[in-house]
Amino acid sequence: LDFPSTLAQTDSDLTITVIGAAIGDRVVVAPPAMPLTGSTYTAFVSAADTVTVRLSVYGITAKDPASGTFVVSVFK
Repeated sequence: LDFPSTLAQTDSDLTITVIGAAIGDRVVVAPPAMPLTGSTYTAFVSAADTVTVRLSVYGITAKDPASGTFVVSVFK
């Protein structure tokens, strides 16, 4: 995933296809590296077969993380 530069106090979402994912399933996301200071990653099933991975910036400066391979697990 390659998140765009994200302003402080905002979120950026990217979606991936996960066949069989359904609303209400639990999702765990493992980024390729530690989140940048003042930010975090979360993930959730946003539609059938679609997982949204969210970068949330809580700090006071914009963040532009490097692109990388994320591991996303969906649990029924």
